[in-house]
Amino acid sequence: MRHLTSLFLSLFLAGPALAGPGENASATRISTEDCWSERPVLVELFTSQGCPLCPQANRYLGELDRHDNVFTLAFAVSYWDMYGWTDTYARPEYVQRQRMYLPNLDVARLYTPQFVVDGVEDAPGWNEDKVSQAVEDRLCGMPTSPIITIEDGPFGAYTITLNGEAPEEELDVWLVAYSPGWAMVEVGAGENEGLDMPHYNMVKSLTYLGSWSGGETVFMGESYRRFGTVAIAQGAGGGPIYGFAYAEPEDENERQH
Repeated sequence: MRHLTSLFLSLFLAGPALAGPGENASATRISTEDCWSERPVLVELFTSQGCPLCPQANRYLGELDRHDNVFTLAFAVSYWDMYGWTDTYARPEYVQRQRMYLPNLDVARLYTPQFVVDGVEDAPGWNEDKVSQAVEDRLCGMPTSPIITIEDGPFGAYTITLNGEAPEEELDVWLVAYSPGWAMVEVGAGENEGLDMPHYNMVKSLTYLGSWSGGETVFMGESYRRFGTVAIAQGAGGGPIYGFAYAEPEDENERQH
């Protein structure tokens, strides 16, 4: 059985991420001396290999993830592809996820690099102080979360279970597969031509599982076991994140037996 983590355990079990190539080990401190949170904040970065400001935002995402009260994911968007380089991670559904946030966050248009903090606040990737402040604000104002777990299911699927009272009339439930840690991609054209661009916790797939309105409900979701997998419960139509659970990638040696 692989190591599986619920949102209530993830705060205590999340280990520090390694610094990226050429990066020092220090990271901006996320101060919560007067706050307590039952789970980490989920920070999403919308990024692109064609965006000149995105390499540093990607590095900062990795720094944030070194804190045990922060969990990060990066979604690559495709609208920079028109400038001569096709992003190797981008998918249309990631652009749609970013677009879904715009009205709720009172953002006029799509842009990169954009950080979205627990679905309740956005901050531009070039303003790290605003990003860290948004994380601190959320940690100090975290709502009560429903119980959400992710477990091995039949035929290689995952079983995602939600239970408790729904904080809104209806929540959306998503399943995300991501590639944990750092990766480097040599960009061959566009604004970042010739750059070995760092990437961190890049999302590989995004699947909508359904809606939840309270009580015990079980969802089934497929995912590639070589990736990390996150089940997310959030307000319908791009609302606040209310809880998440994750499963670590299957061990390479375990897959060989």
